[in-house]
Amino acid sequence: MRKASFGGIIILLLLVCYLVNCFSPLRLEYDSIRYFSLKDCLDHACPAGFKAAEDPHPYGYVMVLWGLDRLGLLHPFVIAFVNVVYLAGALFFCGKIFQGVKKGLSGRDLEWGVILLLLSYPVVKFSIYPLSEMQYLFFSFGCLYFLRLFLDRGQRWGAFVLTLVFAGLAVFTRTVGIALLPAMAAGIGWHYRAALRRNWKVVLGLVLLVAGGGIWVLMRRDIGLYANSVRVAGASWKVLLREHFTEWGELLLNVPASKFPEVLRWVFMVIGSFFAGFVCVFIFRKRKKLPLAPTVYLGCYSALIFCWPFYDVRFWIPAAPVIVMVLLHGRYVRLMRVFVLFFIIAGVAAMGYATYTSFSKRALARSQAGGRYRNEYETHFFGKPQADTAVVEDPYVLHVLETYK
Repeated sequence: MRKASFGGIIILLLLVCYLVNCFSPLRLEYDSIRYFSLKDCLDHACPAGFKAAEDPHPYGYVMVLWGLDRLGLLHPFVIAFVNVVYLAGALFFCGKIFQGVKKGLSGRDLEWGVILLLLSYPVVKFSIYPLSEMQYLFFSFGCLYFLRLFLDRGQRWGAFVLTLVFAGLAVFTRTVGIALLPAMAAGIGWHYRAALRRNWKVVLGLVLLVAGGGIWVLMRRDIGLYANSVRVAGASWKVLLREHFTEWGELLLNVPASKFPEVLRWVFMVIGSFFAGFVCVFIFRKRKKLPLAPTVYLGCYSALIFCWPFYDVRFWIPAAPVIVMVLLHGRYVRLMRVFVLFFIIAGVAAMGYATYTSFSKRALARSQAGGRYRNEYETHFFGKPQADTAVVEDPYVLHVLETYK
């Protein structure tokens, strides 16, 4: 019988902490409310003026909520537990992808990567919310895993079918899943590069045909939430760079910039810009050791998010596993070990705070959505708001809390 490793024991303990937090009351963010309203539209026709009447969110995660509701299982514990299962599956896929390549990561390195990901504060925080991040993480890495299985084991067409199925489910969950398409094309193209060189004229014709068709479709149709938001918001490139580099700073330091005074937030932007540049240089230097499809996916996904006109570190959750696994291919100076130690301490603190709010109704009410839903939570928990917050209660938010408890 194989003896459990130290890293394996730590991973097991962290997963137990995640399961403990599944007993939290329902946690809501703005997008969570939109998903519940879309689910209601599946049960009943959306009346004019209803929250979801013209909502362009994809329906992948909405269908999960709808299915759980139909089965009588739409409760906070089940929602959080399903997300934790998605997270565990995504980490399994990610580990297999980076362990299966030549000069791949050792078992010890993979364990460290999983530990760091489980201690990442965005993952700790949002893994128990009714949000699509964990589902998208599972489907996107499932797509990349089955693609590697297909390419490395001699044209296993069942794996190729699963690659397409998981890619479709990822796009159906989040529009940004289109970043998987160039990643798949790069992986297949590189694997069959010799045959493509021999038939380059046919390949060029097919590429031009597909590209032309894609451009025509995009010109004729709105591709949903992503295109609509980018077009309407019209944020300047300076704002986009500042906000998204700040998010990268949060990823590295593993603490939210909002917890610090405004005057210090530029530190996150500076650190984040250096971190992003370091990752790019590292990928270029280690390109022969890294699997192609995940690194292309990271580049395409990052390009789309850098155009996304909203600030939230949770949008980088689907990219975090690739970033961590890529960086584990190197050996670093002691300064980086200091960052890792700080990351771990901050992650343990985030897990402790999440567990505290899971079992403290007053703390949970104060913290959800930055306090936006404090009145609704306190009315739900205690019968009335506990303080005058000068915020009018949203009856639909209160309806969700009262219905799914």
